[in-house]
Amino acid sequence: MDIFNFTINYQLVLSVVGTILCLFLLFLILQFIWLRTKVNRLYKKYKYFMAGEDGGSLELKLSTELRELREMIEASQSMLHQQELLATMQLQSFQKIGLIRYDAFDETGDKLSFSLTLMDGRNNGFVISSLSGNDASRIYAKQIHNGQCRESLSSEEAESIRIALNTLMPDMAARVKDAVVENEKEDTQRIDRKKKKKNKTGRFFMIKEENRETGQTTLVFDKKKKKN
Repeated sequence: MDIFNFTINYQLVLSVVGTILCLFLLFLILQFIWLRTKVNRLYKKYKYFMAGEDGGSLELKLSTELRELREMIEASQSMLHQQELLATMQLQSFQKIGLIRYDAFDETGDKLSFSLTLMDGRNNGFVISSLSGNDASRIYAKQIHNGQCRESLSSEEAESIRIALNTLMPDMAARVKDAVVENEKEDTQRIDRKKKKKNKTGRFFMIKEENRETGQTTLVFDKKKKKN
């Protein structure tokens, strides 16, 4: 009876040990599959970077990418410079026009007289008035600065200036100006970040402090600039 019980217990131990070994083996197999998959992914990435005629083109790829990036930056800067030039030309060219035709004298007809206003993007320019009569014609020119004329204006000249000021023009100059301001702001923020980083990693200065009561002298390390 005892021998029979001992045999049953021995078989139970073997079954438990076998189950544990099977589970452990299954875990190792799953772990091996997972590691194998990960290694394959890494190998594909490695093969992509190292692929080339000589089998080691990682440095070449990086240098190529950096060169293309520099070329793109230079191209964008050149385009921005061209846009600035176009914006400057647009601001300095006559682009706002106001024309009024009228009869300066009662005896004339067909509205042969006129007042013509020409202004640039900064509202600087002039207004020309031609007064045509049966016997003579007169032409007057008055300067305009920032949309204002210091000389006295007739009602027709004032209306011509008003029409020119209300002319809707493309806002390319404003967009370019905003882009330039945004780039300057980004440069300022980049410089500020560098300054903050430099301050955080600044040098430590050794400052000597003396206790007046005890007369002891201690050395203190501080990041602040040493006072002369």
